[in-house]
Amino acid sequence: MKKRKAIALLSGGLDSTLAAKLIIDQDIQVIGLFLESPFGCKENVEAVAKHLGIPLRTVDKGMAYIELIRNPKYGYGKNINPCIDCRIYMFQIAEQVMEKEGADFIITGEVIGQRPMSQRREAMDIIDRDSGTGGRVLRPLSAKHNPPTLPETEGWVNRKKLLALSGRSRTEQLKRADTLGLKFYTPPGGGCLLTDANFSNRLSTFFENNEDFTMLDVQLLRYGRHVDLSDGAHLVIGRNAEENDQLEAVSKEGVTSGEITILRPAFSGPIAVLSRKHEAKTLDEAARWIAKYAKKGLTNDHFIDVQRADTLSRIKVHFPLKTDEQTLTVVQ
Repeated sequence: MKKRKAIALLSGGLDSTLAAKLIIDQDIQVIGLFLESPFGCKENVEAVAKHLGIPLRTVDKGMAYIELIRNPKYGYGKNINPCIDCRIYMFQIAEQVMEKEGADFIITGEVIGQRPMSQRREAMDIIDRDSGTGGRVLRPLSAKHNPPTLPETEGWVNRKKLLALSGRSRTEQLKRADTLGLKFYTPPGGGCLLTDANFSNRLSTFFENNEDFTMLDVQLLRYGRHVDLSDGAHLVIGRNAEENDQLEAVSKEGVTSGEITILRPAFSGPIAVLSRKHEAKTLDEAARWIAKYAKKGLTNDHFIDVQRADTLSRIKVHFPLKTDEQTLTVVQ
């Protein structure tokens, strides 16, 4: 008898981990799928897949996903979270991976009533219909609240071993995860940045002020202070040592390719990243912002190193700053 194969949408969180485990325990071959975006977390997904003993595939959602966020067919939730459109898009990608891997169905950790927009029965029907997955999406945690799916009616999985969870509480999931010895998943809470009010406001403002941007520009929105400069260039300024390190890591390839510019102070101050479109004078304006957040009490001349691809320069800053309009000099 052919051993069935499933694609499990893994986020690294409790629900998707438990859903995958329930199907693994029914002797189904499971492949994890992580859909990467600038708004989700990847903290533990590799560790979860390794713990479950399953291979992991990672697919970038791409710029089409960003356009979906800007113009969702089914609108937003409380913030800038187009949850229904997002799930449709994710299921369409999962179906492509399912076909590529020769799998039979898709597993998700969704629970009826857990999310107000996308995890309602009516919303799930819309998602299944518009994604074209045709009864091949199995939600093991709340399966008994849903009509039987193809994996159940065909006998690939035993419906009696699936669950009937509902609502926002994770108490039952935590108990079962403990019983099954599950580890490494991200504890409940947090999740998609698009549901965060502060980040949603930042993203909305960015979309309003920037028509032409890249995925890297969007990724950088996760970090630091954000300033739109006089010529329309966008500046991201680290708020602490941790964010300085994050900006270095995230912007590395973009700096090397010449897509963006990084400014590193040779004094105690924040690193900053400047969008690819800027005038030469904008470097001086960016340097003033870095100097504004430098360590207090600096005196004399200090430098900011500027790098874009193989081009290196230095900006000289004299402390203490007298006014916001102080002239700064680019030193080649």
